[in-house]
Amino acid sequence: MTTGAGGVLVVGAGVAGLNVAHQLRRRGIDVAVVESRQPGAGASHGNAGWVNPAQAGPVPDPVLLGDALRAFRDPDAPLRIAPDALPLLTPWFLRFLRNCTPARHARGAHALALLGRRTFPLLDQLAEDGVEFTHTRTDFLAVAQDPRAAEAYLGSLEPLRQAGFALPATVLGGDELREAEPVLSGRVRAGVRLRDHVQTEPDSLVAGLTAHLRAGGVPVEEGVAVTGISARGGVVEAVTTTAGERRVGALVIATGAKAAALATRLGRRVPVVGGRGYSFDVPAERLPRASTLLLDAHVACAPMGGRVRVSGGMDFGRGPARPVPERIDAITRGAAPMVVGVDWTDRRHAWAGDRPLTPDGLPVVDRLPGYANAYLATGYSMLGLTLSGPAAEALAAFLVDGARPAVLEPFRADRFGPRRH
Repeated sequence: MTTGAGGVLVVGAGVAGLNVAHQLRRRGIDVAVVESRQPGAGASHGNAGWVNPAQAGPVPDPVLLGDALRAFRDPDAPLRIAPDALPLLTPWFLRFLRNCTPARHARGAHALALLGRRTFPLLDQLAEDGVEFTHTRTDFLAVAQDPRAAEAYLGSLEPLRQAGFALPATVLGGDELREAEPVLSGRVRAGVRLRDHVQTEPDSLVAGLTAHLRAGGVPVEEGVAVTGISARGGVVEAVTTTAGERRVGALVIATGAKAAALATRLGRRVPVVGGRGYSFDVPAERLPRASTLLLDAHVACAPMGGRVRVSGGMDFGRGPARPVPERIDAITRGAAPMVVGVDWTDRRHAWAGDRPLTPDGLPVVDRLPGYANAYLATGYSMLGLTLSGPAAEALAAFLVDGARPAVLEPFRADRFGPRRH
């Protein structure tokens, strides 16, 4: 590929955009990154820090059908839909709910599993390349009060097993789980343990990638927003930013939930919306050994920075993301009965951010339809740390070689058809 004057401009310095820039730089491509706030300011900041391709499934699943109904009557429901968002998002939600079937979830999980095969090798590659970040191999537990929830979770992993991942065959009982993870309470009756899991601190990964890129001569500019895009004949020629106009040879849009707005500037509608999540940190008498998903409450608990990072919620609403005390309280009520030795009154670093979601729960990693040199890397939902690395590697190959890698076929930008919302 000839990048032309200006090389490749990556818009967005979250983990998705930074990984794309890193993979392009490894191929010797001239690349720069611009970010309207600071690196990692969005969903890359407040997440649970999980890297685990063996638990990566699309967000739409049959369980969410029940959650969607609860959302209108239960203030503690994991899924919440603000009334003022319904008129704008109803078409998107209808498509989302149509994807909440076992067959579609299985197909999506298989596609994500194939992409995730490169997750751990690329994490090792980052460390070998000199990117400094925290990462610890540990267990991943998915636990529940109701054994049926654990059985359903184990069943949902079958597409990943078919993709070659080594997964458990049986559900563990509460005593076995507490032996592996003493912080679990007596209410935990069943669960699943996955052995191949990496716990990281997302801020450290973003900071490490940013520092590594800058040390290698890649500009990562903060506080620079895109205000216009100039294109002619299906070719993006220049991007106007708050720091001035620059010629580009190619453009990569990696702005998470805001990617749809930039695609619209190029006359294309991409159905990416923000699913708002929350997190906070609490102290514990004993830090967890494992990263733990509380299936009943849809809450993640992970050791991070000497405290426990607690994250959960999936809200759809309008306006800027902000920590809503009522939602933080609801997450606490869901998690507290399942974990012992935690001071739930000392909640710090409350955060809210919009995770980029598509109606089928799969990312969009592709060339923008109708353009020869504009690309998308978005829609990772809660799987950005797990999937953005292998997706970036494949997208860099696509951009340089001109041929779409087979692993990206399920993540085409044109798969949503003529009805785009």
